[in-house]
Amino acid sequence: MKSTLKMILSLENGKSTTLSLASPRADLTAAEVTEALTEIIVHKAILVDGSPVTAIQKLYIQDVEEKLLA
Repeated sequence: MKSTLKMILSLENGKSTTLSLASPRADLTAAEVTEALTEIIVHKAILVDGSPVTAIQKLYIQDVEEKLLA
């Protein structure tokens, strides 16, 4: 099964963006991700079309199971 951390973030221009991280640690917590994203937001480290991230909307792990056809 493939896991991906999805981070949906609000932008200053009213839009949103999604950051994805493949194969996150199995023991990763929301607190750890929130702490890292808070630093990104405070330092305006990510810009999307010139608009900085302003808030975290949603954090989740997406698991995808691949099944080969017989």
